[in-house]
Amino acid sequence: MGPAIPKIVHFFGLFILCSMFEGSLSAQFKVSSTISVVAALGSDVLLPCRLIPEMNAEKMEIRWFKPRYQPYVHLYINGKDNYSIQMPQFANRTELLKENITIGIFPLKIHKVTAQDSGKYYCFVESSDHHSMATVQLQVTAVGSLPVISSNTYTSNEPAFCESCGWLPEPSLIWTDTQGIRVIPSKEKVYRDEKSLYCIFSIISLPDSSNITCTVLNSVNQSKYHSKPIRETGLPVTCRDQYSRYIVLWPCLVALIVCIGYIYHQSKELKRLRAELDNCKQNEHHSEEAPVNGICAAGYTPNGCTSSDHGTHGNVPSAPVNGICAAGYVPIGSTSSDHGTQGKNSADHSQSTVQV
Repeated sequence: MGPAIPKIVHFFGLFILCSMFEGSLSAQFKVSSTISVVAALGSDVLLPCRLIPEMNAEKMEIRWFKPRYQPYVHLYINGKDNYSIQMPQFANRTELLKENITIGIFPLKIHKVTAQDSGKYYCFVESSDHHSMATVQLQVTAVGSLPVISSNTYTSNEPAFCESCGWLPEPSLIWTDTQGIRVIPSKEKVYRDEKSLYCIFSIISLPDSSNITCTVLNSVNQSKYHSKPIRETGLPVTCRDQYSRYIVLWPCLVALIVCIGYIYHQSKELKRLRAELDNCKQNEHHSEEAPVNGICAAGYTPNGCTSSDHGTHGNVPSAPVNGICAAGYVPIGSTSSDHGTQGKNSADHSQSTVQV
């Protein structure tokens, strides 16, 4: 009995140690996700994240971030979402789906993805005594505009241009001739526009056949856009050509408006001068008309007026009013003495009487 007691104690000790080790293993987990996710520009996307083995993650911290730990893309801690230090570009656009969080599944949903959302995301999960992390690559894609070929002369050995914008990720451009043989461009440029989308521009010398095709290829979703061969459709006009036309047309339009305004102003001025000239002619005509309503004008002697009725007016007669005789007129029944001293012309008629 004596030697058996230490063996029993040793056995129970090993059993307890194994139980503790098994419990510690059960508390550990691994975070898993997919390698990459592709989403169209402007759509909603799910970034998967889960625990292996399955376990309840309600009491764990779940942090999504890119590329730094903080500020984060989304944070779940103490059983609720926390947006206090969230990246501004993700404000009101992220959602941690918790329907299956009790079995360790909690994908991140991003609404209306943008070009800037592309990149590597980290799903970091931490419990009270363990933590693990997984990564997922998000690629936002966009299919650009139809590439268009243009040329200034459309003759052989002259440069031809091909341009297309609005692509994600960065596209490639291929020139081919009628037989499908690739033509090496003399110049090619790739740049980003104001929306962070890619544009590609390429130049070649037109071959003798002038029958060329431009293809833009997006490597992610294998979208291809071809321009039509020049011989079949002729070279269409690109946006660059349209802008050049506008640059030429705008000064011409401004000059035309200025000319129309000048002609209109001169026309109004000419009408004004003609109106003034007509007024002058009418005034001259009125000054030469005969007296009205019995008023005696110079050189006339109506009945009842004499030359002496004018008073002293000098050489310039005043206009008669209501029968008053102007200088030089002697109506019947009036004598020259009635006018007083009129100067030289009135004195000659002071003693004369007009009779009918």
